[in-house]
Amino acid sequence: MNQNNDYYASIHRLGRTSTLIAIFLMFMVPLVTTILYGVKVDWKATLAAAMQLCIVFIPAQFTEVLSYSPILGPGGTYLSFITGNVSNMKLPAATSCHRMANVDPASDEGEVISVLAIGMSSITTGVILFLGMFALTPVIKYLQNDFLQPGFNNVMPALLGAMLMPYLLKKAKLAVLPFLLALVAGILIPTAAYSTYQGVLLIGTMVISIFAVIQLNKIRRN
Repeated sequence: MNQNNDYYASIHRLGRTSTLIAIFLMFMVPLVTTILYGVKVDWKATLAAAMQLCIVFIPAQFTEVLSYSPILGPGGTYLSFITGNVSNMKLPAATSCHRMANVDPASDEGEVISVLAIGMSSITTGVILFLGMFALTPVIKYLQNDFLQPGFNNVMPALLGAMLMPYLLKKAKLAVLPFLLALVAGILIPTAAYSTYQGVLLIGTMVISIFAVIQLNKIRRN
């Protein structure tokens, strides 16, 4: 028991330190770039853009930490949120390894497997990106051909749609309302103005969906 407590204490200590270092380095990139190239920062526009991002990402990140931590474990949680791409790569890697090893995510074994799986996932991603920088450089001019641009312009919708469909099919009844709200908003709001209202739409859809689920559960119980 004491060894387990020492392990988790060291994990939290290392995780907090690593998180603070990562945040510091993330802020240093734009700060150093601004100083070196003498860029004048429009703080009003910067803060306005930051507020929109905070409206979108703070509730989502808070929810992700609460939802994913029991599965990822302490070490896996710190490692996942420092390296990023949690829901699309780190969480599937951890859950797949838990399933293959037939262990409980909340167990000590599950904690170790999460750290190993997420660590290998992060290393693999870094290696592929590093190699991709060199492999794509000779052919980048061909990829920028006008004939291929329509395909590249739709890469993000295609990826997001492919990632969304399994969740929609898994919980089809729960997905109907938020899907319809997002669809109606996408049709009614002009494309140029959509990014301005994206944060408000996200929060509104979350609140309406949660309220609808609560009401449905009350109806089922009665």
